[in-house]
Amino acid sequence: MMTVLAASGIAGENAADTEKVAVDWRLELLSREGVSSETPALQEMEKRLTPSEEGLENAVGRLGAEDFHTREQAQHEILKMGRDALPWIRRQPHFDDPEVRVRLGQIEQTLGADGRWMKEDLLREAVTSLLNERLGRKAENPAGSLVLETFDQDADSLGEGYRRFRFKAEKGMKASVSGGILRMAGNHPNDGDQRLLLDAERVTGREVFPDAFQIEARLGGNPGGEGAYHVGVSVGNVRVLFHPGYPSGGFRIERVDNHRPLIANTAMGFDPPAGKLLRLHLDVQRRPSGDVEIQAVLSNGGPTFRKSVVLAAGEIGKLDHIGLDRSGRTGGDGLFDDFVLHLGEP
Repeated sequence: MMTVLAASGIAGENAADTEKVAVDWRLELLSREGVSSETPALQEMEKRLTPSEEGLENAVGRLGAEDFHTREQAQHEILKMGRDALPWIRRQPHFDDPEVRVRLGQIEQTLGADGRWMKEDLLREAVTSLLNERLGRKAENPAGSLVLETFDQDADSLGEGYRRFRFKAEKGMKASVSGGILRMAGNHPNDGDQRLLLDAERVTGREVFPDAFQIEARLGGNPGGEGAYHVGVSVGNVRVLFHPGYPSGGFRIERVDNHRPLIANTAMGFDPPAGKLLRLHLDVQRRPSGDVEIQAVLSNGGPTFRKSVVLAAGEIGKLDHIGLDRSGRTGGDGLFDDFVLHLGEP
């Protein structure tokens, strides 16, 4: 059975003190999607989320409808079916309608992207796991604990935190949440880091995270000052980062405390476009020696960069917090969305 946790509560200066009780992320996600959590409704939704030739043909037939809303709804229906719809889509012949071709291409790109916890997958996971529990069904692939943050609650200023996270930054550095996006402001008077941190004790009740966990987030940055700032995800005292809009991205891994590179700037094989969110997946595993292996996958929805590294225990330190990070005085805003932490083996 899946153990469920969710980042929930209020944004503001005392958020870290006010939010004490774990909330079921599945119920929150269903509510945001306008889906009833009653069992009959979930059973009906499960049918719609399970790809069938008839359902796919029906939805594809509406991708070229004259009405824009009808086209959007059909595309959304196919996306909700998840990766299981890909084999059928890829077997389809060439469509004469350019609108259908474009939308199927977008669907294939989204569903084919590297990453375990896309929103489409999360919705399917929520429906299936709730029904498994209520109907006594055995899960085929039981998951561990999940922590989800989609930044759906606006906050003009994070103050000292947002929901379960605490915000840490140099004086004058600001961050906000609007339109489902966390924004760490660029072009401020001081140099330094802006970090939204999730402490292990906050979500596990223990001082450190387990020896194995996975992180996934969408992140990027606005245009301006390319190369002068970077965004990334930190684990303990190590940050995995890239430069939005900078040629080949300048991927690297560095220490947080002194910015010393542990993996020097590396070309990713593609230019991460400014203004677009890329998907970063980190698989973290502490070895018996205390050293930590991190496997990183950064995807642009098509081109994908992969890097695996083993970091000495003395470099990464305690696995007691995870962060969404922006560094640099000048440059565009850092942008973040859809943070997921999966505790346990993949």
